[in-house]
This record gives sequence, structure tokens and C-alpha cells, in this order.
Amino acid sequence: MLDDQRLRNDICWSPFRPGNAAITVRYAAAVSAVEAGKQRIAGVFDRAAPTYEQTGVAFFDPIGAALAERAGLRAGERVLDVGCGRGASLLPAAEAVGPSGVAAGIDLAPGMVAATAAEARRRGLTQVHVKVGDAEAPDFPDASFDAVLGGLVLFFLPDAAAAVRAYARLLRPGGRLVLSTFTEVTDADKEWFQHLGAALGPYLPASPEPAPGSPPPPEARLRTQQSLADVLTDGGFSDLRFAEIAHRTVFARPEQFWDWLWSAGMRGMMESIAPQDHDAVRTALTALVAERLRAADGTLGWTTSIRFTTARRP
Repeated sequence: MLDDQRLRNDICWSPFRPGNAAITVRYAAAVSAVEAGKQRIAGVFDRAAPTYEQTGVAFFDPIGAALAERAGLRAGERVLDVGCGRGASLLPAAEAVGPSGVAAGIDLAPGMVAATAAEARRRGLTQVHVKVGDAEAPDFPDASFDAVLGGLVLFFLPDAAAAVRAYARLLRPGGRLVLSTFTEVTDADKEWFQHLGAALGPYLPASPEPAPGSPPPPEARLRTQQSLADVLTDGGFSDLRFAEIAHRTVFARPEQFWDWLWSAGMRGMMESIAPQDHDAVRTALTALVAERLRAADGTLGWTTSIRFTTARRP
């Protein structure tokens, strides 16, 4: 079992530390196609970091707080948040474990890491330690943590099964894994994305046909309880429990939708739109939101179903 001080020393990491071979290899050497894909995603989120959850639209923060709450964290515990973003789950988790605990976070996007570290300092959360790291292969000793959190990240990973096995290794016996994922696509989801696709389609480059046998895109992965149960039980977890909430994403005004799309994962798609078309796309999206996302009470937004999954390492 790792003592707290050794764990703190291990995760108090700087990307500018001389001689850090992992960073040298990651950013300077040629990488595999899988690693290149990870770095593309990391680049999108790195560029999104300055505005991630900063546009006045509450999405990741309330979902992250709910995830941390479901972990049942106690004072003095050690928790790891994989793919921590700007701390939607990590910062509430740090509050729960208190100054006697450890709240570690990793993310592939350096901008997310820097923003989370700055916010933790602003709040005086000295128990927070955050570094650049791969959510698919967290680099910590065995049995380092009482809980591992993964907020809307597992489906992004090329090898979710390997990631789950790594989380089991990092947990002490009896430790818990708490995940959030999207649920099955509803008819309302399909209708909205059809309208969104019609608005964006004329401005997006043609997508190549997927190669035979290629995995589904991230947004289509791990949407069912069974798919989660399969990967978790194969990874060594038991006592699986599922719960779902309906989260309504609300926009104060239609124009806000454009800024929000650029602030998270959808940024990757938005960056493929030619700059000279931005005004036209912004106008089209503003009109679409005003027409399609206005509820009976006059508010603008839509409801997303989020699944929380908890599991234990025996």
C-alpha cells in the first residue's frame, strides 16, 4: 500500500521537469495511429480549455458534482479523477476528502491541467494534485486510491477494457469506480441531431466511409447498461449499480449555442468549418436554437440523460 506522502510526491508533477522521458517521448517522438488519435482529441480539448464550462452554460459542472457525490467520498480518502477536464468532478471530490485526503487528477490536455490547478489554488484546495496523463493508462502504483472517477470519458478511450483493468489495479480492495456515460439515443435526440446536422452539413467537409471493422465513434460507445456491465465485470469489478438522471442544458439566449459548441468536444467538428463560413453558420444555429429548443415555459435548452455507474473492486 502506498503511503500518502509518497503518493503526493508522485503526483506533484510538472511538465517542465527536466529529463521527463514520458513527455519527451509523447510529444517529440513518432507515435502510433492510436496515440495520434488520442493526441488529436487532447488538442481539441486543449484549445477548448480557456472557455470549457465558462460560457454561462452549465453542463459538465453539475454532472461532475453529481458524479463526485455518488462516490460517497469520506474525509481522508484518496481519489483519482481520470480525464479531469477543468475539475468538474475533481474539485467537489477534493472538498469531500478534505485536507487530510488526496484528490489527484489527470488529463491529456495541458490547458485543462493548468486551469484546474489554478482553480484549486484559488480555492485553497491543497489536497488537489493534477498532471498531464492518459486516462487509458494512469501511471500510479497499485492500490493507490480508494476511489476512481471517470466523468464522460470512458467512451473516448480507444481501449476501454484496458482502462478499466488499470482502474482496478489502482484501487485498493473494496475501492469503488464511479463513471458517467450517456444513455441510449432517444427519438428526441435523433430528431434534434437531424436538425443540427442539416444546419451544419453544408459547411462541413465530407466524412470518409469508416473502414470495415472499425470501432464506432466515441459518441456511440458504451450507451447501454449491458455494454458497461460487460467491460466492468471483465475488468474485475463487481457489485455494479446503475442510476440515471435527466440533465437540462439551458441557454440564456440563442446566440450562446455557438460559443458553447466551441467550448468542449464539439469544437473538433466546428474547427473543420471554413472561417469565411462562420458568420453564416452562427446565424443558422442561432435560428435553429430559437425555433427548436424553446420549451413551453420559454426557456431554451434540451434534456440529456446521463447514466451513473458504480462498481467495486472485490
